[in-house]
Formats: sequence, structure tokens, C-alpha cells
Amino acid sequence: FFGMGVSFWSNIVLLVAGGSQYEPSPAQLGVILTLFIFGNWLHHSADVQKYFVLRARKGLITDGLFSRCRNPNYLGEMMIYGSFAAFIWNHPLWWFPWIWLVQVWTCLFYPSWLAKDQSMSRYPQWAQYTSTSGLIIPWPVVGRGSDGEGHAE
Repeated sequence: FFGMGVSFWSNIVLLVAGGSQYEPSPAQLGVILTLFIFGNWLHHSADVQKYFVLRARKGLITDGLFSRCRNPNYLGEMMIYGSFAAFIWNHPLWWFPWIWLVQVWTCLFYPSWLAKDQSMSRYPQWAQYTSTSGLIIPWPVVGRGSDGEGHAE
């Protein structure tokens, strides 16, 4: 959590200390805002889907937001923090918050994804599901599940 805090606060410090010369342009703000809004939507929608599906039935979730990406909630969270880091695109130290984010994503998020994959691999439909979904990057070019509805048989 220290890394996310450093990344978040370093953006603010660099942006404020640098003055108006490093402020994002209106086009950049549009991209940042889009990334932030879509990241929030994806993060929270995936959590809501997981919560209600698992209340209704236990097992592997292979449809909806989870049909192409095994960790859409993490992807949304990465988009949120990435949008914070993008505020200093025009600053000479634009790379600083990204170093912290990559460390957090590598040391905190990635092991969680692997542990979740290891846990979920006990389900019989796991091999089919992993062939049509990405760990974090959605795979839209792969075919749907074998029953055509996103559910592996």
C-alpha cells in the first residue's frame, strides 16, 4: 500500500510544484477522465457481478465481465491508478509514479492473480475457461465458451 500511496501523492506533488506549465491539456484530461470513469465502472461492476453470482451459485464465473478476463476488477483498479499517474504526462518526471505502480502491480497484484488461478484450477471447466480468457488483458479475438453463452461445459 505504500507504493500506491507514493504513486498517488507523487503525482500531486509533482503537478503542483511544477506549476501550470506541466498541466495536462484538455485532450489529455479527456483521456484521463475516460480511463478513470471506465476503470471505476469495470472495478465495481466486476465486484458486484462476482458477489451476486457467488451468492446464487458456487463455482467458476465464466460469463459477463469474466468471460474474456479472469481479473476484470484488478484491471479496473489498474486503470484508476493509471489515470492518476497520467496527470503528469507533461512533466519531466512522468515516469516516477509509473515505477511505483509497476512495482505494486508486480509484487502485490500478480501474485494474487496466480494464487486465484491456482485455486480456481480445481474446476473441471478451468482449461476451457483459460483458453478463452486472459489473466488481466481481455482476449476479444478468441471464441466464446463451448456452449455459445460464455459458459464452459
